[in-house]
Amino acid sequence: MRIFGYIHPSMAGEYIFAIGSDDNAEFWLSEDESTENLKLMAYVGKTGLEWTAPGEYEKFASQVSQPVQMKSMARYYFEVIHKQSEGPDHVEVAWRPNIEGTTFKVIGSKYISLYKDETDLLMGESAHIPQTVASHEMSMREALRNVKYTVDMVKKDPRDTIFNIPLVNDSYLQNLLPECTYNPSYIFQGTSVGRYNGLHYVQLSSVYPNDFTRQTHVEAEQMCIYQDEKDGFARFMDVNPKEEDWGAEETTFLTTATPAPVKENPPQPAEGEEPNVVYEEDALWERVFDVKHTDFQPERTDVVVKSCRRAGNVVMSRDTAMPVVHILMKALRKKHPSWSLERVLNVERRVDEKLGSRYFLELEIETAKGEHRLLSRYVYVPNSHEEKEEPGPMLCSPQGFSWNPKATVNILIAVRNQARWVVHFINQMEKIYRATKDENFNVVITDHHSDDLDVEKALQKADLPRYQYKRLEGTFEKTVAVQTAIDLVEDDHSIIFLCDLHLHYPLNFIDTIRKHTVEGKMTYAPIVMRLDCGSSHLEPTGFWELAGYGLLGIYKSDMIRIGGMNTKEFKDKWGGEDWDTLDRVVENKLEVERLHLRNFLHFYHTKRGMWNSRIRKPSS
Repeated sequence: MRIFGYIHPSMAGEYIFAIGSDDNAEFWLSEDESTENLKLMAYVGKTGLEWTAPGEYEKFASQVSQPVQMKSMARYYFEVIHKQSEGPDHVEVAWRPNIEGTTFKVIGSKYISLYKDETDLLMGESAHIPQTVASHEMSMREALRNVKYTVDMVKKDPRDTIFNIPLVNDSYLQNLLPECTYNPSYIFQGTSVGRYNGLHYVQLSSVYPNDFTRQTHVEAEQMCIYQDEKDGFARFMDVNPKEEDWGAEETTFLTTATPAPVKENPPQPAEGEEPNVVYEEDALWERVFDVKHTDFQPERTDVVVKSCRRAGNVVMSRDTAMPVVHILMKALRKKHPSWSLERVLNVERRVDEKLGSRYFLELEIETAKGEHRLLSRYVYVPNSHEEKEEPGPMLCSPQGFSWNPKATVNILIAVRNQARWVVHFINQMEKIYRATKDENFNVVITDHHSDDLDVEKALQKADLPRYQYKRLEGTFEKTVAVQTAIDLVEDDHSIIFLCDLHLHYPLNFIDTIRKHTVEGKMTYAPIVMRLDCGSSHLEPTGFWELAGYGLLGIYKSDMIRIGGMNTKEFKDKWGGEDWDTLDRVVENKLEVERLHLRNFLHFYHTKRGMWNSRIRKPSS
């Protein structure tokens, strides 16, 4: 289906457009009334597999346009291309001014008009229909060449290279916020959680902005996200739409129903009159229904995420994240009036329903000298019903809860005759070091007499800030090998990360471990995606490993506190040792930060040649 015509903004300024559809759709917009100047502004997929619910504009990164400057009273040619395979379908185009606090609303009838009055034309007459770059025919070869199979998660995100922004010097942030007690109610208070029950005390955090860890490109298996859609799209529709206001537009569906004729040369409004290019009484498109803007991301719960293993992180709403950002910036400007907020790079939230919410804020700041700096810190919003002098949430600094930007991160690996994967691992660590120039990380490998690679020589040749190596003899015992690697780390106030060979690591991996591991307070268990057979890091498909806790960041002092690896019970078997470790983390009153980590991937691989491959983890 093809919809084309003109859009007439009632007020000048920047506008942002969004499109939702089932299945694929594209929204094209010209910089003026000419059909020659069309540009693709927003779209839902390219392959026929992608779709959204009505009013769902945040599912794919491609659905929302960049800001577009538009003039009042001007005409802008647009096209909507819609393709449906089977089942119920819909397509809608919404807009909002590029002003904080506004929401997307479907473009109303008073702001659109026909490309040409077709009242006196016969059905077979089509010479007036424009042939444009959006809809002209092309060969199959050209069409295939133009398709880009790019997964949203692998597209650029400021988080991925956040390490390039220097941190704000801590001296500028002294006494920025009042201190407050931080003792979450969800921390285990007993003495024993019971065998393998530690995972029931782990909660998921949410993020903002959308990090696109949800695998929207393989949505067919994710109907659990749309559980209420058994009767089609009815719950998203408003059959008696009322006028809403940010621009006082009539929010009706952009539909192909036949409109009434449009006056080609309407008179200009008198001074003080509201400009309205299309006369409503003459040009009302058929009023069908309205579509409510629905963002499924904040609506998802831990239960949904754990049952939908492709669902990714819960994305908090802008209305939840931005008030906290504004309060922190207000406090910052009191100390440094000329500093300004450049970008909100990352916000994370852990909710404690009884006491309050912990936030991790990462903001790009511009200083008085025009330098860009990163403000990266934890804040706390207690549940307080006391009257405050100023509106907005109360913000404080959680006592004893901060990350150490200078902490050394030790990446621990135990290997045995896995030459190709050892080389891959070393290459991944080199990649991170070359990109970040981070001198504060260390690779620690314990090697059970591998005879397919000289591991120590490979480390000597590697471009790494530092490494430690120890060759072990005798029968391979995984927990013993890991504990030996832990013992090699001399600094108890450094972070150890229990790792795996068969991984693709994002560039911000070391930085992310450091930020989410707090000595004496919190460990970090990032969720890794297990790739399907044949999938790669360029177009990843697979599932998030929600049950595994073997990839764990913890300060060595805390590892000593929980008793280290269980080398007695898991001496000659492998499977369940991660849950055992988690039990002891929880029993020692440590939080576990749990987030899906972008582009942190586990490659599908054969078990041939691996140790004790018959052992299976207990079912949950």
